[in-house]
Amino acid sequence: MKKIIFILLSFIVAVSTVNAQKGIDFSRTYAAGGKLLMSVDSAAKNVYYNTIFPNQPRTSFNYLPEVNNISIQIYFRKNDSVQHYRYTILVDDKPLVVNKPINKAQLKDVDIDPHEAFSSTTLGIFPIKGKTITTLIYSIEKPLDIDKSVFYGKPIPRAKIKGFAKRFAVKKGVDYSYITEPIVRTDLTFTEKDDELTIVSDKPAIDYLYYTSIRDKETNKIIFESTAWQYGGYVEEHEFLPYINIDKNVFKKSGDYEIIIQPLIKWTGCRDCDMLPNDIEKYITRHTLSITLDEENYTKKEL
Repeated sequence: MKKIIFILLSFIVAVSTVNAQKGIDFSRTYAAGGKLLMSVDSAAKNVYYNTIFPNQPRTSFNYLPEVNNISIQIYFRKNDSVQHYRYTILVDDKPLVVNKPINKAQLKDVDIDPHEAFSSTTLGIFPIKGKTITTLIYSIEKPLDIDKSVFYGKPIPRAKIKGFAKRFAVKKGVDYSYITEPIVRTDLTFTEKDDELTIVSDKPAIDYLYYTSIRDKETNKIIFESTAWQYGGYVEEHEFLPYINIDKNVFKKSGDYEIIIQPLIKWTGCRDCDMLPNDIEKYITRHTLSITLDEENYTKKEL
């Protein structure tokens, strides 16, 4: 009976492996961050690969909205100490492999660079549709230098503005006035005592992915940009919410300004891109601020 069960399980694993490999174009590889490459379904479009962030060193993001299965490969130079490398794989933040060494016997020479010799092996073939796969690669010689690659196979959620906080001076320091759960348009008046505006966002699954900009709707110029989300002071369901502080002096005059929060992805920077503007807009949060300045300074030309 045990032998029959073992044979049946082996057959199921074999069929699953064949199905996972079906359709992957192994002749086409993408940089996936650090020492990783990936291959995806041959028919997949809009493969956004190896996006990096100014505030997240050694982190890469691969957005794969139309991919069903991926093959993740790791490559080494000839002078790399392969025996010292370890990798961890998480699927939807649950560990699949933890601190596993590289099997040197499986390394094969690959033609990546005509001027340098490389060898490579696969870390596995994984279904990615509707999932997030995270890989962590490091050498035990430098355990703090961890290369993180995220493979994201589900729709990126739109950020949501949870509120605004306006800081103003009081006798013993500063205080804040709050607007929570704002609608599409918010009216704000800055007085002489006001010096700062805070935008509070919800807590997305991958917070570092988003960046914020503010556009002057009259001139259509971007007057503020930031990827520097901060934490502390704003809490929801026992979690700190990300926020950004903006100096009041960013707003030079009264008028309408648009807050734009969107993923830091180059939508035209992929192979076989065919994302339409309406498709991209699904990822973008827009909010209008109608600003009134109690005291305004004008140049002679503006007057």
